[in-house]
Amino acid sequence: MHKQFQIPVLVGILALGAVQAFAQSATVVMRNGDRVQAEVRDMGQNFSLRVNGQPRQVPIGDIVLIDFAGNGRDISNEELTRANAANGYVVMRNGETFNAGLKDLAGDPLFAIFTNGRRANLGEVSRIYLGSVNNVPGFPTQSASNPGVAPNPPMPEAPGWSRGRGRGRGRDQYEDRSAAPANARSVVVPSNVQWTNAGFNVTRGQFLRFEPSGEIRLSTNGDDIARGHGALNGRMADRATIPTIPVGALIGRVGNGQPFSIGDTTTAFAMPDGGRLFLGVNDDHVQDNSGNFVVKVWEP
Repeated sequence: MHKQFQIPVLVGILALGAVQAFAQSATVVMRNGDRVQAEVRDMGQNFSLRVNGQPRQVPIGDIVLIDFAGNGRDISNEELTRANAANGYVVMRNGETFNAGLKDLAGDPLFAIFTNGRRANLGEVSRIYLGSVNNVPGFPTQSASNPGVAPNPPMPEAPGWSRGRGRGRGRDQYEDRSAAPANARSVVVPSNVQWTNAGFNVTRGQFLRFEPSGEIRLSTNGDDIARGHGALNGRMADRATIPTIPVGALIGRVGNGQPFSIGDTTTAFAMPDGGRLFLGVNDDHVQDNSGNFVVKVWEP
């Protein structure tokens, strides 16, 4: 009788080992500052995690860092500065670093596929930044790492901007006289998520300036590329969120209000309403998109 139970028990042990090999333990840092100990299991429209033994689906835009080697806190200012300046940043366990976004997780055991075409087993990876951590609680701000610069003061209504009419937007705007200041907020906007919570509220009539960087892919076609102003080929889609502007363009929304075009305009404009700001990509089908925009936002 004893021998009859050896094989089922062995199969059960092997099955458990296979499940554990499929996942990779990490500290997952959320955009709101929460740090969760989790097993990273898959990446699709959401990240598939296992937290305290329970499966959990987390939107890609809600995660800013996956730390396979640490607690998501004790990181050098030098590394954080480089990560904040990059559109996706990777630190390997051997000390190598490179700029790239996370495109997918696949295989058993898991390996990462990055936007630069590189692949790496997760056991070789120390940290994957999905975007800037400059305004994430628990990290020093970008300006705090630079002596003599105050960290993230409230965005003031600064003088020195001349009022004028927007370029066909029908809203009062200001002419730009400078690039993003040190205290500008940085928001990572994943292209495969319909709307990304910018992490702060705006007031009706508040003037904001947006400065997107990076490029995204709008389909599995490698030539279907967009930047902040939209698809490089200028194509549009009747069922896009805003069908009158190119697909792939940066757009915004306040609360559940009407979406508005942002693009890569060089002027600031007034918020149409008060509430939480959301940023997104103008498209009719975001699930097959890849890459993200990094958008600097500030009050001129």
